[in-house]
Amino acid sequence: MDSSSRRRGSELLIASVMLGQILLGSCSAAVNEAQPQAATGGAPAAADLAEKSLQQSNLAQPERSVTTPTKAVAAQPKTQLIKTASLELRVQNVETTTQKVTAVVTARGGDLLGLQDQVPEDLETRRTATFKFRVPQAQLDATLADLAKLGTIETRSIQAEDVSSQIVDSEARLRNLRKSETVVLGIMERSGSVADVLKVSQELGQIRSQVEQIQAQVQNLKGQVAYSSINLTLRAAIAQNQQGEPLGDRLKETWSQSTHAVGETTTNLLRLALWLLVFSPYLLGGAGLVWLAKKGLARPKRPVPNQSSGAE
Repeated sequence: MDSSSRRRGSELLIASVMLGQILLGSCSAAVNEAQPQAATGGAPAAADLAEKSLQQSNLAQPERSVTTPTKAVAAQPKTQLIKTASLELRVQNVETTTQKVTAVVTARGGDLLGLQDQVPEDLETRRTATFKFRVPQAQLDATLADLAKLGTIETRSIQAEDVSSQIVDSEARLRNLRKSETVVLGIMERSGSVADVLKVSQELGQIRSQVEQIQAQVQNLKGQVAYSSINLTLRAAIAQNQQGEPLGDRLKETWSQSTHAVGETTTNLLRLALWLLVFSPYLLGGAGLVWLAKKGLARPKRPVPNQSSGAE
């Protein structure tokens, strides 16, 4: 009985050990299967969060891409153009048209900058008058249209120069110079010695001089942009002697010219007589010498005696 009980006990022990190993293997397998499931179960949650964040960022990103170009377009500087127009008209009467031109430019808010009107002395030359105006750039086209109605257009041109980059660069330089001026002022306040203060003062003076110079350039450019220039030339259609001048006026002008010519001729003759009177001694002496020379040349030569006849 003891031996059989021992065998049964050993068999039970072996069976329990094997059962325990099987249970442990199954538990470890279950644990190993549970860990991947937990990992895979947590990963979708994290992936969902990541996808949600990416979707939110993608949704927000188009809005930024839409708003960014609009801001860039709004920040783009406006084109700054300096316009200069030239116009030449053929008119019937220069003097009458001049008054009309002045009225047109004044009505458009312009100013007269220069005028050159000279009546030619030659009656065969057509009279011309040259003007230089400036008008607001918005009124340039309307002003040219009004001026073109005053005569027949011979030539017309418009030139434009873009100075946008110059103005932007100058304004950027101004901002940098003002920042430098602020820094130099702070250094001056902290400087203690007289030598340092003098050096900083010189630097500050140079900066302010550059600021004033650039400001003047910017103002000049903006003024040329705001007001456009017009060069206008009026040319008479016919010469002065073809304008139906009265006969009496023509005769009077001819008489005046002829009497003036007679007076000039008489004056020249009197001046010539005075010159001859002053130089008369020299003229008489020269004339005497010429007469003596001619007389000496005209004197007959004496005949030469024949030597052969004397010897016989």
